[in-house]
Amino acid sequence: MNMKKKSAFIMKILLIIAGNIIDAAGFTLFVVPAGLITGGTSGLGLFVHRVSGVPVSTFVLIFNIVMLVIGFFLLGKKFAASTVLSSLCYPASIWLIERLSAGYVITDNIFLCTVMGGLLIGAGAGLVLRAGSSSGGLDIPSLIMHKYTRVPISAMIYVLDIIVLFLQAIWDFGDNVLYGIVLVLIYSIVIDKFQIIGKTMTQVKIISPRTLEIRDSIFAELDRGVTLVQSRTGYLEKDTEMLLSVVSNREIVKIHRIVKDIDPDAFMIVNRVSEVMGEGFTRPRI
Repeated sequence: MNMKKKSAFIMKILLIIAGNIIDAAGFTLFVVPAGLITGGTSGLGLFVHRVSGVPVSTFVLIFNIVMLVIGFFLLGKKFAASTVLSSLCYPASIWLIERLSAGYVITDNIFLCTVMGGLLIGAGAGLVLRAGSSSGGLDIPSLIMHKYTRVPISAMIYVLDIIVLFLQAIWDFGDNVLYGIVLVLIYSIVIDKFQIIGKTMTQVKIISPRTLEIRDSIFAELDRGVTLVQSRTGYLEKDTEMLLSVVSNREIVKIHRIVKDIDPDAFMIVNRVSEVMGEGFTRPRI
């Protein structure tokens, strides 16, 4: 393993550990003290704890190990290897934070607990997913169902979350259940946002009789690549060229200035794109 791959591997491990600690902090410091419900393995652990008294960290550890073994046989050892760290780190983080906090309550405001719990759980889970890992637990049944029935993974995860929320709602129905649903919505949105942090770019399409001048200015001032697309106007049916380029979100102001200075009458379309791959973005420029 060369130095670059070794550094990437170490960074991946650190992100997985940090993500699980943040996730566990949101759950232990805000969800549990407020009596909220939540989805996933943590929510299932809360249900079992309220019914039988088994500590959440103990249940999550046992459940994750069982799911990990099942995943090893049905999904392969490569999957198990990428999931084992999260499967063990998450319950260990819950146990450690429970001991360190020693029952200390940061706030008894259920609204703040809902928001902060959702933000931390979403950020933690988002980091784990950004690292290319899985949190294990209830993710594994979803992956197994997808493999053998082709049911979409996201759909299966939502179904399992709804079942877990329903189980908790039967045991303790009230305002906490409604806040718990809001909690799930918050961390779901945060997880989605984390997947595109640092990846979003801006795509510009420019139609102008002076596209070559605009192209040269983009080359000179931004050092960005452009593509000239042959096109035809809809009304007069004249052949023309459309300039296509992808720039960082901060560079769009410079694009506006370049186009305005060269051709104030140019037709420009600006789109936000969630990810760009290729030379100059995910690979070094040659």
